[in-house]
Amino acid sequence: MLGLILSLALLVDPKLQESLEAALAVPSAQVEVLAWRAPGCQGRYEAAPVSASGRVAVRVRGPGCDEWAWATVTVTLRAAVVSQAVKTGDVLDGAWATKTVELRQSRRPLVSIAPGATATRAMRPGDVLWAEAVRQGPPPGTPIIVRVISGAIAVEERGLTAACAGDTVCATLPSGKRVTGHFDDGALVVSAPGGGRL
Repeated sequence: MLGLILSLALLVDPKLQESLEAALAVPSAQVEVLAWRAPGCQGRYEAAPVSASGRVAVRVRGPGCDEWAWATVTVTLRAAVVSQAVKTGDVLDGAWATKTVELRQSRRPLVSIAPGATATRAMRPGDVLWAEAVRQGPPPGTPIIVRVISGAIAVEERGLTAACAGDTVCATLPSGKRVTGHFDDGALVVSAPGGGRL
């Protein structure tokens, strides 16, 4: 059986592989065909969106051909994983690495972690880092420089970090406005679209 699976990679139509790669819904992911049940005719392949390992519907269309078939695929991605045991609240600097993981569900793991990010729960080495398991940025209430960018203008003011889930960082400005952005060179960078004021 293993020999059959290994040989399948050599038999897959390159056009089918291209169609599946074009249908990938996860940036930087890779897709590999494990099984392919070809229809009884030939044509252009049109794969349904691919976001995780499993069966993917593929439409085959051409002269005298308009049929559906199934491809069984494995989807992998270089993602962030825990490299040593961490407890809730531990800073993740030096405690994570990237590893190729299989995507068995449509949600996406984090591919990198910002400096100063902390764990929202205890994790073991090898655990994949999902957005809900990581709080990016310093603990809530930490003074921080907020760099607001509007077009070619950048203004800096002080703020306090605020609780924020996922791979974004939040802060509260002296005005009371809550902003969301990303860390860059030790500051929280926030875009003000359309030249709007914060």
